[in-house]
Amino acid sequence: MICAMCLMALTMHAQKCAVLDFQLGTNVTAEETDAISYNFRTNFYPDNYRVIEIDRVNKIIKNLGYDSAGMTKQQLLEVGRKLEAIIMVVGTLNKLMDEYSVDVQVIDVSTGTTIASEGNTFQKADYRREIKYIAQSLVHKIE
Repeated sequence: MICAMCLMALTMHAQKCAVLDFQLGTNVTAEETDAISYNFRTNFYPDNYRVIEIDRVNKIIKNLGYDSAGMTKQQLLEVGRKLEAIIMVVGTLNKLMDEYSVDVQVIDVSTGTTIASEGNTFQKADYRREIKYIAQSLVHKIE
């Protein structure tokens, strides 16, 4: 019981992190980007942060009148501030011939600086393993 209460207290005070859907890059469909973004979010679980639900993130983006497909850095930071996030995770998915390319950045909301980044190129069949690697690599870089 005491352990559960301590865990709840730590979770309530954990810093917030917003993980946005990846930007739609060259030669990829919205469905591909949605699927890979979802896979990234399910593998990105830093111990020191509480990840804000994507529905809440999307609601703030919509309320601010932004198009999530092409926000500027200033717009991204404003979304982060509205969410009271300490960091934001943003990425872009591209495709050239049969290879996907993902580049992801972790941005400090207060300064706008990139504090960690990771990227990789992979075949479609390998996307789950590669996205998991990228997510876990970023988690290690920010903890």
